[in-house]
Amino acid sequence: MYPVAYLTREDQLAAAERLGVDIAVIKAVTAVEARGTGYIRNTDMPWILFEGHWFHRLTRGVYTDRYPHLSYPTWTKKFYKGGRGEYDRLIEAIGLCDEPDPALKSASWGLFQIMGFNHELAGFPDVRRFVNAMATSEGAQLDAFVSFVLAQPVMAEHLREKRWAEFAKRYNGPGYQQNQYDTKLAAEFTRARQQMTEAVIGESLAIERGDTAALQSALNVAIGANLVTDGWMGAKTKDAIALFQRREGLPDTGAVDPETASRLGVDLSAYG
Repeated sequence: MYPVAYLTREDQLAAAERLGVDIAVIKAVTAVEARGTGYIRNTDMPWILFEGHWFHRLTRGVYTDRYPHLSYPTWTKKFYKGGRGEYDRLIEAIGLCDEPDPALKSASWGLFQIMGFNHELAGFPDVRRFVNAMATSEGAQLDAFVSFVLAQPVMAEHLREKRWAEFAKRYNGPGYQQNQYDTKLAAEFTRARQQMTEAVIGESLAIERGDTAALQSALNVAIGANLVTDGWMGAKTKDAIALFQRREGLPDTGAVDPETASRLGVDLSAYG
């Protein structure tokens, strides 16, 4: 299994610059539209959801009679397996065709669940390059989302103007109100702005998962902390930070601050 590269503040800053928005907009959209992580837990496999109605369309229904669990004319969640089970469905569908493209295009990928058939909008000339990028990092998944939005100027303008309802209608479809995507986006934007303000005036940093993973790796080297580099700021990571701080003669708060990060050799300058 390859190391998983989670979102960092650098990824978010790059996305915000490309879209021309406040970084809090990126954090809000990620919180609402993403799955929380771009990978299935404890794997390096991007989250996917295989959509049989799209496989039916892209293969003109030639497999519908014999493989109704993979190919069906209208959307249904009846055949979803979730997690790794979606890869079982994907692999079976790939095996039916002369090439993998129809099956790859019939699945949604990564943090933002972009459909494979939208690969060009996401910035990739073919679906295979798109899929390979989705497996690379959450940063690449965010970058694909930004390209997808920029390819649709009206959607991008809605995001820049923080017209949450209009953005949600275009991104989530006309049923966005049922799931309150617009109100959730507004709330997460407010929360992100507040969190970032508190970080500026406070002594500790609420760092992104990718940066936390880098911190965990540095703690493993510095004090043999034996942490799993999963990017979660749990009790073991906080205890390891406090232990390192005591060793360095720093206040042992167990919280990440610029001096602690600097002594660990972790670059958190993006949080400035």
